[in-house]
Amino acid sequence: MVSKYSQAAPVYFGEGAINQLGERVKELGCKKVMCVYDAGVKAAGAGAKAEESLKAAGIDYLVYDKITGEPADYLVNECGTMAKEAGVDCFVGIGGGSSMDCAKASALLIENPAPIEQYFTAPPTFIRTAIPIILVPTTAGTGSECSPMCIITSGGEKLSVFTNTRLAIIDPELTYTVPPSVTANTGLDAFTHAAEAITARNYNPHSELVGKAAIEKITKYLPIAVADGKNAEARRELALAANWAGIAFADTDAHLGHCLADSISKYFHSPHGYNCICVTPEVMRHAANEIPERVKIVGEACGAEFDGTETPAEIGEKTAAAIDALRKACGYKSPKEYNMDRETFLNMTAHTMTIDLGLRINYPGDVDEALCDEILQASYDNYD
Repeated sequence: MVSKYSQAAPVYFGEGAINQLGERVKELGCKKVMCVYDAGVKAAGAGAKAEESLKAAGIDYLVYDKITGEPADYLVNECGTMAKEAGVDCFVGIGGGSSMDCAKASALLIENPAPIEQYFTAPPTFIRTAIPIILVPTTAGTGSECSPMCIITSGGEKLSVFTNTRLAIIDPELTYTVPPSVTANTGLDAFTHAAEAITARNYNPHSELVGKAAIEKITKYLPIAVADGKNAEARRELALAANWAGIAFADTDAHLGHCLADSISKYFHSPHGYNCICVTPEVMRHAANEIPERVKIVGEACGAEFDGTETPAEIGEKTAAAIDALRKACGYKSPKEYNMDRETFLNMTAHTMTIDLGLRINYPGDVDEALCDEILQASYDNYD
């Protein structure tokens, strides 16, 4: 088996890294930047820090701050058109995955005609762009700063287009103000990136290496950061772990857990990280029937103990239990506690089987309606 691994862009990592933004833009020879972020980033002051760095370097900039939690195609079209008309030659996405993905997708419209909807294909299209895209995460979760994927909502569905990025700036200090619930959801999202990268059909050894390290850090530090958002060590280690998890699944892609999560999102509009971790224990339990040794790696990384005599089913059980312990330590609520209707939750299989073909076939075994039904029912009923 031949596998491919890479890293999308260089990363500048460390406390105060945001202050280097202006000089990095200048090094790229850019004159006018479009900064893309949401109201939360603005309120937390991260947008202002980025703008101060640009001003200090003598870089002109515009701001597009209308981003929503699940950015819609019309926002991309508006942002991209505004940037093109203003002569923007660099995009800076500041925030969570929504802001970074919107920046990536909007940048495509500088060199390609709008609307963005025409570029959503299955499998996703990769559109290379010459305009530099710089990404600055303010949460430790999505890993979008090191992934080519842009996830945009169009017609009520989450659709994708891929592009290249130029560099990432990861400053753990930007995550200090993230509230506990968002810290938990984004951290558990990163966990699922790493777990699915390790267990994907499109596996590679590099993803296993960085994915395992990411899970170990998330298991240790996420409960600490949820309890104390000002804990500098926890915030630093989580920022690093989320980046590693993003690198892990950038080449392998995710699989069934994310596919099911997209259905949960459509019906309940709940946070992406919550949706992913909601089904991950059961996905790993079933994946152990196909690839027990790789599921065991996930289990060991999040604290499960094995003596080497376990059957595949026992590996799946121990791994699922360890993941459940982590999410409960982070204040996870069951779907019932989250006021998700059981009948609706259990009837999402039909939708799941019509979306995300690439994710479904990346699961290490065959995916059919019976498997989805079983995972959804157990995910709802077994973790009250």
